[in-house]
Amino acid sequence: MKSKQNNKRAQVRSARFFDILDKLIISGLVILVLAFIFYPILCVILRGVNVEGSFSLKVYQEVFTKNQKLLWNSAYVAIITALLSTVLAVGIATVVVFSGRLKGFLMGVLLVSMVSPPFITSLSYIQLFGRRGSITHGLLGLSLDPYGPIGVIIMQTIFFASLNALLLIGMMEKVDQNLLQAAADLGSDNNDTYFQVVLPLTLPGVIVCFLLSFVRSLADYGTPVVIGGRYENLSTEIYMQLIGYANLEKSAALNTLLLVPAIVVFILYRLLMSKGNRLLQGGTPLKEEEMQHYRPRGLVYGLLLLPTVIFYGMMLLQYGSIFVNSFSKQQKGVRTFSLEPFLQMWSRRKDTFFRSLVYALVVALVGTLIGMLISYYIERRKLKGGKFFDFLVTAPYMIPGSCFGIGYILAFNSEPIKLTGTAAIVILNMIFKQLSITTKVTSAAFTQIPEELDMASADLGAKRLQTLKDVLLPNLRSSFAVGFVNNFTSAMVTAGAVIFLVNAGQKIAVFTLFDAINSGKYAEASMISTVLILVTVLINVIFLRLLKGKGGESHVSGIKGY
Repeated sequence: MKSKQNNKRAQVRSARFFDILDKLIISGLVILVLAFIFYPILCVILRGVNVEGSFSLKVYQEVFTKNQKLLWNSAYVAIITALLSTVLAVGIATVVVFSGRLKGFLMGVLLVSMVSPPFITSLSYIQLFGRRGSITHGLLGLSLDPYGPIGVIIMQTIFFASLNALLLIGMMEKVDQNLLQAAADLGSDNNDTYFQVVLPLTLPGVIVCFLLSFVRSLADYGTPVVIGGRYENLSTEIYMQLIGYANLEKSAALNTLLLVPAIVVFILYRLLMSKGNRLLQGGTPLKEEEMQHYRPRGLVYGLLLLPTVIFYGMMLLQYGSIFVNSFSKQQKGVRTFSLEPFLQMWSRRKDTFFRSLVYALVVALVGTLIGMLISYYIERRKLKGGKFFDFLVTAPYMIPGSCFGIGYILAFNSEPIKLTGTAAIVILNMIFKQLSITTKVTSAAFTQIPEELDMASADLGAKRLQTLKDVLLPNLRSSFAVGFVNNFTSAMVTAGAVIFLVNAGQKIAVFTLFDAINSGKYAEASMISTVLILVTVLINVIFLRLLKGKGGESHVSGIKGY
């Protein structure tokens, strides 16, 4: 009798413990999101209208009257880049999806772009087509000026096209095979099927690619700084106002200008992606071996194939030049194999690689767990205000990185939470910048797990957290893998959001790359890029192998813009 009473008391204590823990987790997640997402963004908005302690729109008036050229430069480059990168991405995605056996290789090249440092495209552009470039000067004997808006447009187009193509590939692969077969049965040829079935179904994704590329171009400071030359835009002005002049008010006002189109694009993005998912939902995707039967033919495919071949040629040249320059030196016009770039880099920069690795591992583990918990409470527990909460979680991914970085300076530069100059502010910024990727992937996974499992677990006496631990998490291995890989990769190569947060004595590897490029040390910059890529790929492969060994899924899709 006493044994039964003791067991009952133990069960009651256990139930109370899980109830208390559940409330603590919910409260903790809400506090974290409000403190490290909402508050920093609010600080940026308020700082732009706070002049000498009082409300004023003086800074915004100066921004509009004295920076019209910057506004025009940013809009001009962003529109052209968005248009070119979207059109190019449609061609790449089409060729990859219908390429048959080459699909694995083509996807691999695209996925490498996800683990590449943000300045690598600009670095290879200088090495290949600069005044002393391997192609322009070495092969053609020309001395061209690679700097200016044209160079910025070319580099941004190439970089954004690979990200857009990954998104469109995912959508094209979901097109219902029954629709393609029905079109063929009705006498439609492959080209008609492509234009009347495939493209209309993926049109929301195409528009999303244009919008995302537009915002990314506005917020990109790395490419204009390295390639722009005398060309200036809003993002470079933000960098100069904060780093050069320590003018927080003006940099906050400029960031708020970038914040407005980012929010508009975010709203349109949610609507368009929701529409795209409805159009593609419930279909039966084609098997890879059947894809080639529906490939566009003739001139249409040629027009899609030509820019795609040029793009992949540029990608191979880009990574090939980086690798070659990593292990060579040039004297009197003769290039020879050398380990000197590696030895120089390792002797002076190895601490930055170890620091980046530690930061990235912490961000990957903590960020993934937080993202999965947020998704659980929004999707499974139907948290009150879940839509607004989801909006806050997604906002950092959509807004310019400089805006989120400056927000952390304004929010955590004084008591009671003073974090500036510490590793914590960098890690926290990285975690919450990429948090939405994990939440979106996990939310999608929850739709595939029947809620009856939760009910059955509850009927057997399990509390909600026990159900999460013992029932749901084992079915979320793939989501955990995608979140971990994305968070780790982003933390290793991120630049925009944390450039204002990294202490001079605690630099991470990506900023030593930036310094090497600006100093003209291209061989050392190439070596830093090579090591960053190899380390990132190696850690991701090891992690996925370990997860697979524990019964996890072996296939993890690359996600950049979900």
